Amino acid sequence: MKNPYREQSEREELILRYLPLVKGIAYNIKKHLPDDVDVRDLIGYGIIGLIKGVDRLNTQDPKRAERYLKLRIKGAIYDYLRSLDFGSRHIREKEKRVREALERLKEKLGREPSDEEVARELGISVDELIRTLKKISFSYILSLEEVFRENVRDFSELISSGEDVEQRVIKKDFERRLREAISELPQREKLVIQLVFYEGLPLKEVAKVLGTSVSRVAQIKSRALSRLREKLLRCL
Repeated sequence: MKNPYREQSEREELILRYLPLVKGIAYNIKKHLPDDVDVRDLIGYGIIGLIKGVDRLNTQDPKRAERYLKLRIKGAIYDYLRSLDFGSRHIREKEKRVREALERLKEKLGREPSDEEVARELGISVDELIRTLKKISFSYILSLEEVFRENVRDFSELISSGEDVEQRVIKKDFERRLREAISELPQREKLVIQLVFYEGLPLKEVAKVLGTSVSRVAQIKSRALSRLREKLLRCL
């Protein structure tokens, strides 16, 4: 719903001002997605989220406005990705098949299997395997996002006219618990989280650093994200 107190010229100025924010968020999310997901689609849905956010914005504080609009942009992009089957039961079934194939091959070969061996075991191409692994990994990122949304409740309160002290405290507490949860991960999982999310390395580069396959890195990443989600849910 449009803010009746905002002039059209001001609305257009705000949209133009925050358009670079959409692009930055879209490209950051794209790093965790399969190659066949077009970043232009993410930007398009992010712009829709931005416009809706601007229409509900009722603060003149740039920092608070940007914080709120980031949430609206991410929410719109994540909703779009959910519609592409990134968080469904179908993904969990694929994850189970990949995990079982990895375990079978490891037992049979006495070592970590290569991506080519895993793909062959599943009867798919390596490219399809990598796409599947990225979908599985991103499904856990979506799960963490849902935990965050549940923790913050209605994030529209972030733009209330007051000081929103309570919401800031909740967010800081959530971030503290997330850091603690990461610190409790097994060393290998912690390293993968560090390389992927803080250093921004793609799975293929992380696999080279660890001297293993992309399949194995994706499995470690998914397991780490699953552990983080479980730890955070217990704190809610």
